[in-house]
Amino acid sequence: MKARSLVLGSLFALAGCPSPTPPSDVTDIVSGDATSDGDVACVDGSCNSAAFRAGPYGTNPRDLAGPFTVPTTAGDWSFEREFTGRDHYVFLVYTPGTFRFSDGSDLSQGLFDGPLDGLLERAPRNTHFFFLWNRNEEGFNTFRDGAAATLEGLPADVRDHWRSRVHFVTRQANMLQGWIGDLIRRRISANLPYKRYDAFQFAVDRNQRVREVGQLGTLGRAGLVADLTFLANEPRYYEYEAQLEERLRAQTATVVPVLSNQRVDYWEGPRNWRDAVQYGDAMFPDSAMMARFDTLEVDFAMHCPNGRDGECGAWDYIADLRICEEPTSTPDAGADASPDAASAPDASADPDAGDGAPSADASMDAASADSGVEDAGETFRPRRAGCDREVARWITPYWREGRWVTDISQMLPLISRGGRHTFRWYSKHQFDPREVPYFISLSFRLSNQNRGMRPAEIRTLWSSEGERFDSTYDSRHAAQRFTVPAGTRKVELYSVITGHGAESGQCAEFCNHTHHFALNGSTPNSVRFPDAQTAQGCADLVGEGVVPNQHGTWYFGRGGWCPGQQVRPHVFDLTPQLRMGAENEVTYRALLGNNPLVAGRNYGSINHATYLVFWR
Repeated sequence: MKARSLVLGSLFALAGCPSPTPPSDVTDIVSGDATSDGDVACVDGSCNSAAFRAGPYGTNPRDLAGPFTVPTTAGDWSFEREFTGRDHYVFLVYTPGTFRFSDGSDLSQGLFDGPLDGLLERAPRNTHFFFLWNRNEEGFNTFRDGAAATLEGLPADVRDHWRSRVHFVTRQANMLQGWIGDLIRRRISANLPYKRYDAFQFAVDRNQRVREVGQLGTLGRAGLVADLTFLANEPRYYEYEAQLEERLRAQTATVVPVLSNQRVDYWEGPRNWRDAVQYGDAMFPDSAMMARFDTLEVDFAMHCPNGRDGECGAWDYIADLRICEEPTSTPDAGADASPDAASAPDASADPDAGDGAPSADASMDAASADSGVEDAGETFRPRRAGCDREVARWITPYWREGRWVTDISQMLPLISRGGRHTFRWYSKHQFDPREVPYFISLSFRLSNQNRGMRPAEIRTLWSSEGERFDSTYDSRHAAQRFTVPAGTRKVELYSVITGHGAESGQCAEFCNHTHHFALNGSTPNSVRFPDAQTAQGCADLVGEGVVPNQHGTWYFGRGGWCPGQQVRPHVFDLTPQLRMGAENEVTYRALLGNNPLVAGRNYGSINHATYLVFWR
């Protein structure tokens, strides 16, 4: 799963690395008494307020943006006067010659040659775009005149909407006065571990917070292929965040913290990486109170040190959360075999074919060799015994931050007794010749959504990490038999499946591998990934929480996941196919599309956790 972003390595100068610190403006994502109902605080404490707030102001990511006025072709524009609490503000500075690639292309020129109409078509309508210049005023004016003509040529309703939202600033960017001039000058002079494009692109979201703007284009052989329409991805993601905050505030929930702004490290010095592992205790309400909840969500955030792109992990790796359970010989609910037997990874699975499996991009191998990465020089933290049952999964973003809230209600039986439970958060070690920490926060949200029933028991059917995906895959997943526990009202199959590696046909990361679960010989319930290997399969999901404009090939569709997003569970209601009071059999097989896997070929690996969930 290693990223394809090392092609950018020559673009960014390795500067002095200050000691990473957590973003000072980021408050904990959890609040309230873990044993009493109450809503969660917004990430930044603003909660989409329509009032312009009176500081303190700052120029770092997620700092509060201060008042400013800029001269534009339509007159002076005042941020404080125009602020609504509903709009996003995105800034792009024309600075040709700053980033040039080996094929002679110029990043800034490529962006400003891009289609304004395409940008506006993709952008949320509650966005303001500001175009500025810091070099070559004449070239900027040529862009401005062409953009204005494009704007006037749009359909009347579209033109009238965007006329007041597309702004051309007439004064040189680093000569602007007040807060915005300070921000631009400080971004130009910033000494970052990896220099990004941040001096010439930034945003302020509807919560009045300064935001980073990431990679505006796709990776090519010579560097970055500029794409102005990618600028629209930022406000699309801010809308996702704002709607998430509003939903959480409207929900009555008991919030149980596990980790709060916890630093996790991958790096222990040259040639010495490690997996990132954190154990956290969660204190749940007692069993009587737990019985009142029918919904469980996990709220997880990853922040970069200082909130800056390029100061956190570079790669798109699996991060998962597992519950630490007491060893027991008691079978799972309704099971005929021990859960350990059902969950054990197959001994024949390739240990190197997991989330660190070779990438389809040959440049990754060369880059690893250049940096001196050798398995013999790596260290790993051992697992604590019994911390094996997976309850949630994410994929880390390329050099960017993210936050996700995922419904994992089917995991409620694992914590139904209440009290203290220990969880293990894990992420694969990062290959990077420098310090690459994240700051993570994680909590659970318990609520009652009036579903009329709740998950009461759970059984593991199949579970594996980095399991070789080849023609023998099906033989390693024997049929499972079960009887339905008394009082059950619904039975669900709950599965989290992702494909990694790319050894044959760019599989399993980049192919439509399909997974078919049949109960009692009925028509299979199928999981398919038709967007795998599409050019924009993950970029199209920014509105659903995929972190936008990551510094890598984040935009490609993949086999069950996207960089910078939670892995969504697949849930099937098996109730209509059940044999109540008799033995049931569930089978599982995997295909490439509709075809069997070809013998003798290795299609990468599968990370797979599938459960039966009994509702009462």
